[in-house]
Amino acid sequence: MSATNTTSTQGLWKRFRSKRGNRLLVNLFGFFLLIAVLADVLANSQPLVVHYKGNTWFPAFSSILHPKRTEQIADPVTGAKEEIQFDIVNWQALESDFIVFPLVPWSPGKPDPLNRDYTGPFDEQVMKTMDGKIVPANWHFRHYLGTDQQGNDLLTTLIYGSRVSLKVGLFSAFIAAFFGILFGAFSGYYGNDRLKLPRGVYVLGWIGFLLGIFWGFVSRAFVLSDAFRDGFWTSVLQLFWSCCLPIIGLILFGYVGKWIAKLPFARERVNVPLDGFIQRFTEVFNSLPKLLIIITLAAVFREKSVGMVIGIIGLTNWPSVSRFTRAEMLRIRELSYIEAARSMGMTDMRVMFKHALPNAFAPVFIEIAFIVAGSIVAESSLSFLGIGVPDDVFTWGSVLSTGRQQFDAWWMVVFPGAAIFITVLLFQLIGERLRESASR
Repeated sequence: MSATNTTSTQGLWKRFRSKRGNRLLVNLFGFFLLIAVLADVLANSQPLVVHYKGNTWFPAFSSILHPKRTEQIADPVTGAKEEIQFDIVNWQALESDFIVFPLVPWSPGKPDPLNRDYTGPFDEQVMKTMDGKIVPANWHFRHYLGTDQQGNDLLTTLIYGSRVSLKVGLFSAFIAAFFGILFGAFSGYYGNDRLKLPRGVYVLGWIGFLLGIFWGFVSRAFVLSDAFRDGFWTSVLQLFWSCCLPIIGLILFGYVGKWIAKLPFARERVNVPLDGFIQRFTEVFNSLPKLLIIITLAAVFREKSVGMVIGIIGLTNWPSVSRFTRAEMLRIRELSYIEAARSMGMTDMRVMFKHALPNAFAPVFIEIAFIVAGSIVAESSLSFLGIGVPDDVFTWGSVLSTGRQQFDAWWMVVFPGAAIFITVLLFQLIGERLRESASR
């Protein structure tokens, strides 16, 4: 049976990597991902390394975990004490013995007051020297993509905006894939006629599922609201936990139903049209306007959050993943090795997750690539409208929104628009190439 059970996912990946252009797309995605991960080191107003009065520090690296690090030092000659707080000291004017700045020596949210009011990439730019003089900016401290009205460096904003865009795209796709694969697998494998349960398990399972929905999204509404305010990881974990509670309630009440099924009135086995239930549930999600849902939930939770945007985009995109998974499971469940596994007495869960589901991933990966692209566009649209993400979070969409206020600042539209276009096009091409590889 192992010889027959060859995963189509492996074949898809081999065919995809066989073309040089496809490998280039993957490497380009890795390049963008590397920029997002190393944003704190690539663009930072704090130096990578500095030697000052006998002390050697690495401020750009320490700012990741300790952004307000403070050092008490003494002058080795005079003995005068000095306190340096890394996030507010003017490193450019510091009389250091040795200093190395990042590739882009500017941080998000820390504007350059000498080059504010929409300084263009080719305009005259100035800087302050150690002795306080205003001179033309040298090549390292120029704003190569210009600044906004406050003087924020646009290149820095785009680098940190890539982190937000990829975070939204990838995590939204993960949430959509998790629930889409789960619902699609059960829907396709069991259909409307393969799942028969005792009446006690069937009734209590429904009760547990509905109570899980109430517990996860109604009684925990204030918990979710506080989580969105606390930070990204807290909001994602709390939202994921709320989404899992209906499934947990279904499983727990189902086990209780096994004991009740020993009673005569709850022992009769009834057919469960699982595919019909899930398909109606999917149609409800498909009929809901995503933008209206996000606006409504943003008003309910009061707090803007990247985690909230990720959760909502992910939960509104799972139906497409579920549809592809269901279609593959309907095909795979009729294959000979699945029938052989069932005839050997394997449980449905083992047959589904160990033998059937691995072969259904190929079209899911294709859809995930398109979901990432769509999620990036959705986040940029929401940021452009000024909803969803906090005001202090720099995104490509928020830069575009700023650019529409000043039509002469063409760089505020061209560069973030190009970043969105290139990134979305990259994932669209990956999805199209995966689709071509799957059809070969």
